[in-house]
Amino acid sequence: MIYGFMPTDLVARFANDNNPFAIPVAAIIGIPLYIRAEAVIPLSAALAAKGMGLGAVMALIIGSAGASLTEIILLKSIFKNKMIYAFLAVILTMAMGAGFLYSLIF
Repeated sequence: MIYGFMPTDLVARFANDNNPFAIPVAAIIGIPLYIRAEAVIPLSAALAAKGMGLGAVMALIIGSAGASLTEIILLKSIFKNKMIYAFLAVILTMAMGAGFLYSLIF
């Protein structure tokens, strides 16, 4: 669906390698999403083909694999809010760090 219906110019304009905010925004967007392991490779390939920077793709994938909305809801029943915020901060930091590092290397 992303490959066929997502506008190429929109992705290329906002999530390309030249936009310094593409990686943090992709990491933030990825956290509430739940992307299954089977969908990671086709989704990454489709987004990269549309013009999304590889660092932003990496940040989106790590953010979505590291935390999801359902996981946060389940963890909220076990942990206090401080622990949830710390967990989200770690996931966000790791996603952005990996995105920037991947963008720097490749």
